[in-house]
Amino acid sequence: MRINEVEERLGVAKANIRFYENQGLVNPTRAANGYREYSEEDVLQLQSVLVLRKLGVSVEDIRKMQDEEMNLQDVITRNIANLEQEIQ
Repeated sequence: MRINEVEERLGVAKANIRFYENQGLVNPTRAANGYREYSEEDVLQLQSVLVLRKLGVSVEDIRKMQDEEMNLQDVITRNIANLEQEIQ
């Protein structure tokens, strides 16, 4: 599926999709004509990134999760601690 379809399906701007691609969080293939081709797996990965970002998870932490340097529990625990510190 092309970026226009992903944009419509997920309700996220192309610029954001390209940003996450540039950050290495989603890696679509390129067709012979140079267009990005997103698989269902790419779309699911992007959807996960979007949810994590809404929860306040940093791009760096998402990358660490993808690289298996951190797990979701560690990231959420760190985010809760940061929120509690901000509240105080």
